[in-house]
Amino acid sequence: SIGVSNFSAQEIKDMTQGGAEMPAVNQVEAHVFWNQEKLRKEMQELGVAVVAYSPLGNSGFHGEKSGISSDLVGEVAKESGLTPAQVMLNYLINKDFIVIPKSVTPARIDGNANWELKLNNKQMAKLDTAPQKRLTDFPFRPGGKFFFSEENLKTMTKKLNDGTEMPILGLGTWQS
Repeated sequence: SIGVSNFSAQEIKDMTQGGAEMPAVNQVEAHVFWNQEKLRKEMQELGVAVVAYSPLGNSGFHGEKSGISSDLVGEVAKESGLTPAQVMLNYLINKDFIVIPKSVTPARIDGNANWELKLNNKQMAKLDTAPQKRLTDFPFRPGGKFFFSEENLKTMTKKLNDGTEMPILGLGTWQS
C-alpha cells in the first residue's frame, strides 16, 4: 500500500486514473479548528483513511489562544473531564480520523494514549462551531495553491554540487 499527504480528492482521482494504485491513507492537517469535513467525506467515498497531523492545533507555533489552548477546547475539557489534548484527539477519532499527536513529554504521551471516547453529541456539536482556519500553512504553499501544481513543481528544485537540479520533493526514484 501507498500513502499520500495533502492530496485533494481530485488529485487522488487524477493519480489513480494515471495508473497509480489507490492510496491507503492521506495525511493532512486536521484538528478542531481545521476539521477537513468535506475532504474527510470525499476520502471516505474513495476508501482512503485520513491521518491527521497537527491534531492538537500547534498552539506553540500559532499563539496561546489557538488550537489546544483555545477557550472553546478548554470549556469542553472541563465539561468532559478530559485534558484539552484528549478533547482534540477525541474529536478527530469520533470523526474517523487516525491521529498522530506529537509530544516529547512522557506524561503527555501517556495522557494522549490512555483515555476513553467520552465526548457526547452536544460537546461534538459545540466543537463543530469552531472557526475553521489552517494553522500549519507554511510559506512554501503561497496563497494556498495546490502543493503539487505544475507551477510549484517546476520551482521546487535544489541545485546539487555538480550543477544538477533535483526535486526537493520525492515523488519516486530520482533519475538524472
